[in-house]
Amino acid sequence: MFKLVKYIKNIWWALALNTCLIVCQAWLQLTLPDFMSDILRILQDFKLSSEQRLIDIWTNGGIMLGICFGILLCAVAIGILNSIVGAIYARNIREAIFKKVMSFSLFEFNQFGTSTLLTRTTNDINVLKDTFTSFCRTVVFSPVMLIVAIIKSVMLDWQMSLVFVVALPILAVAIIITFIVASPLFTQIQNRLDKVTVVLREGLTGVRVVRAFNQQEQEFAKFTDRNQKMTNTIIKVNRTLSFVSPVINIVFNFTYLAVFFVGFAMLDGVLLTKSSLETFTNVITISNYSSNIMMSFLMLGMIFIQLPSANACAKRIQAVLDTNPSIKDPENPINVNDIPEDNKCTVEFKNVTFTFPDATEPTLKDINFVVKPGQTTAIIGSTGSGKSSIINLIPRFFDTTIGEILVDGVNVKKYSQKDLRDKIGFVPQQARLFTGTIKENLLFGNPNATDEELNSALAVSQALHFVSKKENGIDSFVSQGGKNFSGGQKQRLSIARALIKKPEIYIFDDSFSALDFKTDIKLRTALKTYVGNSSVIVVAQRVSSILDADNIIVLNDGTIAGQGTHDELLLNCPVYQQIVMSQLDKDEIEKTLKMKQQIIDSKDDEEEDE
Repeated sequence: MFKLVKYIKNIWWALALNTCLIVCQAWLQLTLPDFMSDILRILQDFKLSSEQRLIDIWTNGGIMLGICFGILLCAVAIGILNSIVGAIYARNIREAIFKKVMSFSLFEFNQFGTSTLLTRTTNDINVLKDTFTSFCRTVVFSPVMLIVAIIKSVMLDWQMSLVFVVALPILAVAIIITFIVASPLFTQIQNRLDKVTVVLREGLTGVRVVRAFNQQEQEFAKFTDRNQKMTNTIIKVNRTLSFVSPVINIVFNFTYLAVFFVGFAMLDGVLLTKSSLETFTNVITISNYSSNIMMSFLMLGMIFIQLPSANACAKRIQAVLDTNPSIKDPENPINVNDIPEDNKCTVEFKNVTFTFPDATEPTLKDINFVVKPGQTTAIIGSTGSGKSSIINLIPRFFDTTIGEILVDGVNVKKYSQKDLRDKIGFVPQQARLFTGTIKENLLFGNPNATDEELNSALAVSQALHFVSKKENGIDSFVSQGGKNFSGGQKQRLSIARALIKKPEIYIFDDSFSALDFKTDIKLRTALKTYVGNSSVIVVAQRVSSILDADNIIVLNDGTIAGQGTHDELLLNCPVYQQIVMSQLDKDEIEKTLKMKQQIIDSKDDEEEDE
């Protein structure tokens, strides 16, 4: 928990001022019993005239009123500063977690899971912030009050102060036992909250599937089970904590009474002597000090009770911050300006073998191929053959286990991740749009793109037609995850986002699967002209989409079963032959090529008319 204190370094001034105000408030509050004692002495001083006694009482009363007003001002200022410190502290930790998570490779994401990362960034930080703001006030205020009040009580009358010797250890033992018992339970609460969040998130994001298969009752039962386990743990914690408050209150009341019993026992029934009046005054004063002492101890007890929960949250947060990403930039990354122009837009796999960190068998084995400028390389194979793994290695979402990948003739591990990914326009398998407008989503690819460039990319991706039909056009709203667009529309907008970047390398991970046959051909035809000298890598499931690729790589169980053009593979690759036979017959292949030629011819006619 104390490792996270570094996130307050830029608000040290607020903490310093807050500490001064807390000390000031404690000092002012401890002066009130002294003035009360003076008033009692004035009342007992029969040498003073009634008029003088009244003046002195009003004077002391006025000073006490001023002190109370000063305490109020300090308390207000402390509250404001505490809220500022707490908010900035939480902000700094959230920023640190988000920055750390953004540096994670896919392995670290899979290791933690989305739900627990969300819980740690929201709920855990809020718990930590609330405890921190309470701690900032209590850790200064309570010890000052406690120590000074005890010292003043002993200086007034050490015999009456002996009641604290009995009371304080009882309170300390009660708080320590509660701390030991409750600490592991708070960790359980946070873990159970993660599990509840997982079920809730799955139920909300997969609501269509749940309803389609009539699994509402099963999902509700699953949620109820995990929710009940979390509830049982919370009840157990509260049952443990409920023991503390009664103990503190009982000890508090007995201590208060004990001061009076000891004090009046010392009077021995005599009230009108000078010493007895002094004792009576000390009883009243020490009873006031005892209130301050017990209240300080109560505040310390409450903050110690909060600490197990905050400590559990802090450990979970620190676990994220202490995780070192498996993908790191080199100490001396290559300068992209030093790369010869002859090597630009090339990708080469050399003897690449890749095994997932948590797997025992390699996913890819001895992969070798070259992607040249201006060429389209297609990757096809059965489900689980390693197609997506290949393209995830190029932008270093994962690192190779054996072998190397060269981009522009340089090992990808020698680039900084930013420079490497600047060279790549990546369209993932699942089209992901962000909340905002269509234009804001497209500008992810190039923040400086002009409206003309945006429209050009939309036209190539075959998205301009449906975008222009919307009331606000390119400024139309995109809901979370792009749920107000169809699958094909999301794919086309994702493709447009990559095209706007105008990178050296385009990677399409099965990014045309939701497109109809005709739109698919139109898009690919327009794409060939748009990308120019850039290299294109396409993962595809449909043979009809890759018939004209310059090089087709056929994967089978993580190895290359064959590579070449469509015609070459039909002659010498049994795996490719099986894929083609399962999807197309000879007439369909000829029909596909004929339709594509018609689209090319119609496009040429349009250009001639212009």
